[in-house]
Amino acid sequence: MPVLALLRRRLAPIALAALALAISASTGLQAQQPEPGGCRQRPTLIYSEFYADFWRWCVDSVFHDPMIEPLSFTAMAVAPDGTLFATRPLSGAVMALRDTDGDDLPDTMETFAEGLTLPNGLAYHDGALYVAGGARIDRIFMTGAAETIVDDLPSGAGFWTGGIAIGDDSRLYVALGAPCDNCVFEARDRGLILSMNLDGSDRQIVATGFRQPADVEFFRGQVWTLDSAPIHARRGAFDELNLVQPGGWYGFPNCIGAGEGNSASADVDCANSIPPVMRFGGGAVPTSLAAYTHDTLPGVKDTLIIVLSGAPSQIDFVGYKVIMINFDEANRPLGATVLIPFRRQDLQQAYAPYRGEALYWNTFIHISELGFGFYPNQPLAVAVEPRGWIYISMTGGRIIALRPRQAQLDYEALYPIWTPMNPKFDPSEAPGD
Repeated sequence: MPVLALLRRRLAPIALAALALAISASTGLQAQQPEPGGCRQRPTLIYSEFYADFWRWCVDSVFHDPMIEPLSFTAMAVAPDGTLFATRPLSGAVMALRDTDGDDLPDTMETFAEGLTLPNGLAYHDGALYVAGGARIDRIFMTGAAETIVDDLPSGAGFWTGGIAIGDDSRLYVALGAPCDNCVFEARDRGLILSMNLDGSDRQIVATGFRQPADVEFFRGQVWTLDSAPIHARRGAFDELNLVQPGGWYGFPNCIGAGEGNSASADVDCANSIPPVMRFGGGAVPTSLAAYTHDTLPGVKDTLIIVLSGAPSQIDFVGYKVIMINFDEANRPLGATVLIPFRRQDLQQAYAPYRGEALYWNTFIHISELGFGFYPNQPLAVAVEPRGWIYISMTGGRIIALRPRQAQLDYEALYPIWTPMNPKFDPSEAPGD
């Protein structure tokens, strides 16, 4: 029996009644078999392995090789022609996935670049792929020409060189992790965001005080990054989404989170550190983010998609999710919708309004040794392609695609309560948690 059918059998009777009243007879028939328009005909369809909102998305398999190294595809980027680039840091390579059978989905993988140092950040811009890894930033043109534009980034022990992005100001931004899990280090050396010209010149420090800024992205004309708390502090500290302010200090290693002292702190006033915009439960381990700017679906445009990779050393499942965050006009988060693993429960569509407390989602999402969603694998990276498709990579050598349904749906009927997918979405009417 399909997973969605199993979920329906567990819905409360009141939820089933609400659906029956809200959806017309024809839509009700469709509700018994929510087949995305055109999805069933694709041999790449994944129907029951992942919990996903099949009213919104067709879930397709793009690539799967369980024999490939587990940390393959830690970063992805998509060119305007639809070519999907993905990193293999342990192999020192960047792969290119292209569509060769005309179904608009990448199906053939080949090596695009090799001999790189821990490639772990990708950004496509104006006919070139920018690759960050170790001490280097390489610029590789689609013509095959390549050049190393930076070869002396602070690197070595500690966290890998993180994500890379091209800003609206036509400058390159790169995230550098701390040199250790939790120790005092020179603030102007590691744990920061750098910017530079596209040729690597005019290097500037944008902001400091990060532990693991695993990715960086431009969204609403500003720089955003992620961070995670030290392992020893996971029960008392939280992982973060940060809006980067030029010249800002975000606390680490002396402080963590919203002005809280760290065990590595000296005589430092943590009140001077900039608090995160959003907090996730300790052990969520955010690793990738992407701005979604398409009109593909209601409630999706102008959001940030974030990968919460999870911590295998932690017994509770805080991460292992890909989420979508909505914001108000002042860049304050309104709430988050879980894309995978998605589960309807009491018609809340796995949506959690954000009240300033760290999000755990233990009310809506249930993942365990049953293996639903990503677990026991971990999601690694997310990328958005020009048509609005979402690519997600994970350990186990796998890339999947969330492809929007083409069928015309009555979203107000399908999403009858307060949620971004409801056309009558009103944040002022947010229900209690």
